[in-house]
Amino acid sequence: MESRERAFREFATLVRDREGSFVDRVDEALELGRSALGVEYGSLARIDDGEHTVLAVATAGDAPAAIGGSRPLGETFCELPVTDREPVAFGHVEDGPPGTADRTVHTDDGFSCYVGAPVTADGRVYGTCCFTGRAPRDPFADWERELVAALASWMSDGLTARARELALDSESDRLDGFAAMIDHDIREPLSTARGHAQLAHEAAAGGDQDEVGRHTEATVTALSRTERLVADLLRLASDSERAGGTGPVDVRTAAEHAWGEATDGEPRGRLTTEPGVRVPADESLLKRLLAETFRFCLGSAGDPGDGDDTGGLHVRVGALGDRPGFFVADDGPGFPGESGDRPVAGERGLGRIERIAAAHDWAVTAGLSAAGGVRIEIETDEGVWPTSAMSSHTRREPTSGQDDIEGAPDTEEGEAEADTGAGSD
Repeated sequence: MESRERAFREFATLVRDREGSFVDRVDEALELGRSALGVEYGSLARIDDGEHTVLAVATAGDAPAAIGGSRPLGETFCELPVTDREPVAFGHVEDGPPGTADRTVHTDDGFSCYVGAPVTADGRVYGTCCFTGRAPRDPFADWERELVAALASWMSDGLTARARELALDSESDRLDGFAAMIDHDIREPLSTARGHAQLAHEAAAGGDQDEVGRHTEATVTALSRTERLVADLLRLASDSERAGGTGPVDVRTAAEHAWGEATDGEPRGRLTTEPGVRVPADESLLKRLLAETFRFCLGSAGDPGDGDDTGGLHVRVGALGDRPGFFVADDGPGFPGESGDRPVAGERGLGRIERIAAAHDWAVTAGLSAAGGVRIEIETDEGVWPTSAMSSHTRREPTSGQDDIEGAPDTEEGEAEADTGAGSD
């Protein structure tokens, strides 16, 4: 009785306390539930297209947290409350529904007890609030199930309110982004096309057919790029397309496509991508964002290294270990003219990258990699699930102590730069 009263008293205090960001309060709620239930893990997870992605975690002691980790929903216990649309609890997997003991969260990770409830946003299942541990225990009491259901309900209300708040902010930012895309992104290739057309005209007057062909080809390339940008702009301008055009996209596949576009098939560097990184995105815009980021890295590095037919620059793409999202990092000279250990992102030509990211309500952070090159981070859940309390969509300062930021140990070639474990649910 004392444990129950203390738990619900702390929950009531949490609900009344409006201080701090919603994300921070979710962390407090998960720790409250984990401690009250006496288990190792508590998490808020997002369910999207059959994928289970951990958004927030509370753990006991030094147990690893896997924020941003993703795995198939069917491998987790969380599929049960999502399917049933109501709380599910068992003190041991053998007491769960048929097949519970066969899920990899038990067979591979060793988790045995579980209590979880669905979390909704605007009336639709968004994910789960759950608590689990490796040691079997007595069946969860009615008050323990009620506590988890209450926490899930509170998170549902918070996510719904936050989604509506950010939707208003996003609409304003989106309109600003349209103007910027027209003013900067589309104007540049049009200017390039105009310049090459003029040079082709002059070359034709002088009878230099080789120059005419070269400038004509460059004009067509610039106009083709303009056409793609206009298509992206029209897609963003459509609310229905914006709402329905996003889905889980494999970053590795998008990156390999974007690398070919950014390098124009030339051996200008080497790309290493980490498998298994997926983000909710418009696939076309994600490819464009990656292509612009690769162009930025290649442009900052200058000419490829002599004597190496693949170029001297090594560009890596991988997951952020502590937040949902991905990074692009290279081993080049870093930001041109930068003498300090942190660049001023807004003054280094990142405007296009930031505008594309803003279309998804993502945040862009620029820093130096452990190798001294460029590192650009994209946090991908800046919409319904914000990673911090921010007044704008773009943050300039990198998070200290993060993998591959200058001063942190680098990874071996080909290895993931951060732990992307899929969580414990």
